[in-house]
Amino acid sequence: MKITVTIDHPTHDFQQRLLALLAEHASEVEVGATWTPERAEQYYRSLPQRARRIVKLCVAGDGYVASEDLRDDETTSLRGHSAALKRLLQRGALRGLWPESIHPPITPVGPGFGKVVGYDMDEDLVPAFFTAIRNVETEPEEWAEHRLTQAAALERAVRAQGGTWDTRRAVTALDDAGHKASDKRARQILRDLAASGLLVRTDSDRAVYDTRA
Repeated sequence: MKITVTIDHPTHDFQQRLLALLAEHASEVEVGATWTPERAEQYYRSLPQRARRIVKLCVAGDGYVASEDLRDDETTSLRGHSAALKRLLQRGALRGLWPESIHPPITPVGPGFGKVVGYDMDEDLVPAFFTAIRNVETEPEEWAEHRLTQAAALERAVRAQGGTWDTRRAVTALDDAGHKASDKRARQILRDLAASGLLVRTDSDRAVYDTRA
């Protein structure tokens, strides 16, 4: 028999009693090691502001944020940025907020030797953390600004280059402008540009658009 229990915003006392019950029957209970919106919110709420910024901009980039987008200037070091993410994951497992086997939602990307060129999040986790940020942040201005920057960069490229646009060309143009965007994010921006009247869709089955004359 398989029973799935979902509890929104449990009290601390209820959570502790439930965890004790699960521990008593640990040999018969399998805890799902997935990031739910509730777990994502607990994780995000517990992060310091600097680490929150990594998560926020990573979600804004549909799963990736480049190190340049995290630096206030060229001399700013990113040393220690990911330490808080690792410590929180360990503390949460000790408190029973998520299983020890859960994968880190954010992983540093780099050539090694302590150097980081960006941070990555699995695209499947983006919706859960999007919900978490929306619940925690009343006015995520910096997050919204980053998303608008991607859209503005692609709009500039479309206006400057014209012609036919598909997902691959959009991703390449964003990459040239310094924004690493997923295919999903690029398609969303293309749809938005079509809705604004700058592009017109020419293929109903594929995301192919022409620049309006």
